[in-house]
Amino acid sequence: MGLTLVEKIAARHADGLPPGTVVRSGDFISIRPRHVMTHDNTGAVIPKFKQIGATSIADPAQPVFAIDHDIQNTSPENLAKYANIEAFAREHGIDFYPPGTGISHQVMVEQGYVVPGALVVASDSHSNLYGAMAALGTPVVRTDAASIWATGVTWWQVPKVAKVVLKGNLSPGVVGKDVIIALCGLFNKDEVLNHAVEFVGDGVTNLPMSARMTIANMTTEWGALAGVFPF
Repeated sequence: MGLTLVEKIAARHADGLPPGTVVRSGDFISIRPRHVMTHDNTGAVIPKFKQIGATSIADPAQPVFAIDHDIQNTSPENLAKYANIEAFAREHGIDFYPPGTGISHQVMVEQGYVVPGALVVASDSHSNLYGAMAALGTPVVRTDAASIWATGVTWWQVPKVAKVVLKGNLSPGVVGKDVIIALCGLFNKDEVLNHAVEFVGDGVTNLPMSARMTIANMTTEWGALAGVFPF
């Protein structure tokens, strides 16, 4: 049986496996993601990083800090948190995008951190969005983000894959959000819970990138760990 795109990308980013090792859904592997993004919650990841005894970042090019969640909050406490995050980024040579740059996941795409075939994680449930770029985007918890900062790797169980075949063209006035909401409504019995969803079919070719990004992003609401479009 052939490999899914998710299995191929997972194998490409597996750490410590002999070359040519086949990775399948259900396998537990160590992964070395291309990047790990944190946003305002970087302020909560930093203490976890220190609590595990870490003092340096394994690969300063791997983490990305993109502030976006609470930028309207100009209280002294929140501004101090942002200042501490920026200072930590400067100390360790980490890319930092200040409040007002844009939505964190959009920043990851627009600034070239997400590329086809890459495994990119984020301490945010909507990292599924990266799948629009034929990448594998999936969330990690804050402790895992801290461990990636410290070691460059974390463990991951390769999820089951659900295939969604899209056919034809969208009717006038129908957008990507309509597609994913329809899928959530039609298949609402946890069919894709904790799965990676791979979208295939001739309908994929006819979807603009904006629609792919919306659909991939909202596979989170469908219960999936990833939503991936093909190359």
